Amino acid sequence: MQWLVWSPQQKEVIASGQLAGLSHLEELAEYAAQRPVYALIPAGELLLTEVEIPAGSGRQLATVLPYLLEEELAQDVDALHVHLLKREGNTAHVAVVEHSKIRVMLAALKDAGIEVKKLIPDCLCLPLFNDSYTAAELEGQWLIRQSESQGVGAEASWLGAWLSAQQVPVTPEDESEEDADAEEQDAPKELLIRHYTPAPKFVPGKWQAETPELVMQLLALGAGESKSNLLSGPYKPQSAWRKHIKPWRKVAIAAGLMLVAVVAEHVVSVQRMENQAQAYKAESERIFRQILPQFRRIPSQSYLKRQVNSELTRLGGAGNEQGLLPWLAELGPALSKVSQLSVQNLKYDQNRSELRFQASSTEFQHFEQLRSLLSDKFEVQQGQLNKEGNQVTGAVVLRRKS
Repeated sequence: MQWLVWSPQQKEVIASGQLAGLSHLEELAEYAAQRPVYALIPAGELLLTEVEIPAGSGRQLATVLPYLLEEELAQDVDALHVHLLKREGNTAHVAVVEHSKIRVMLAALKDAGIEVKKLIPDCLCLPLFNDSYTAAELEGQWLIRQSESQGVGAEASWLGAWLSAQQVPVTPEDESEEDADAEEQDAPKELLIRHYTPAPKFVPGKWQAETPELVMQLLALGAGESKSNLLSGPYKPQSAWRKHIKPWRKVAIAAGLMLVAVVAEHVVSVQRMENQAQAYKAESERIFRQILPQFRRIPSQSYLKRQVNSELTRLGGAGNEQGLLPWLAELGPALSKVSQLSVQNLKYDQNRSELRFQASSTEFQHFEQLRSLLSDKFEVQQGQLNKEGNQVTGAVVLRRKS
């Protein structure tokens, strides 16, 4: 397994070498730490082909593609990753590779702590020419790039047979149509192949040498510029924010559950308070109608408050010492101490500043007890007491002491 570190800024190779296998990838972890990493999958491990797209399949192309290739493939399409490289009209250019091969490669890279930005067929990293194929030999295998999305990895033993089968002859740049004879134009022209490593012997095609370069350097340059990336579908890399948030997923779930619980508790609490408020409202309206029966209609709570405050003011509330309520406030404690005595009726005369009430009890002494309790704050004038049967009745007049 060959590798190379290329510096785009310095335009030079930083380091290069060869690993014995995937299990040694951790040796490259330091180089990969601060650099984008492009993994090349050998062209011999995949199929680059094209397929016609049926009418009406454009919107579901990613789903339909594997089944359009089903008759041309020797394996079950469910075991294959089919990636759309390019679409030209009704033609789809695709790359087909086994899921198992991608999983093994990505798992080894992950175990080594290496994050891959692209997974590219190695033949598609060779330089692209419009008038010729591109070729380079790597580890005894010829990488051939035919077009933007087509290429192969050919063993030397069958490279000649494959080239003979190609039906895409290209006219060399130095031959013009004006100089060519009509018969020559109709005849197949020799295939032009630009090569960066020594050309093989006894194979078809016109082999044109390009400036020799390290094949891995050539592939590194092409990988950086390539638009192809087989990391699609289930292999699509996660966005940066998702990777950073993944370790906090359990915490976020716990926080979410806590938030749901708090919101639920708040909703229940609000509902309970609303029910309580409705109960208070109903009770306040009941009391309002009981003490002020002349008001039957209560259009709003503010109306209720205004009428109650108005009545309080009329009765001497809100701090008015000349009203009835201060008298009742002072009379109440005394009456509570003489519980056997009950008030039958009551009359307040504000002009004369006196309070009269008629009371009844079972004993004469109860009136005397009440008079004694009220004499500290009032001048108490007790009328004649009358006893009828078991009831003693009498009138009491209270005036404030000057």
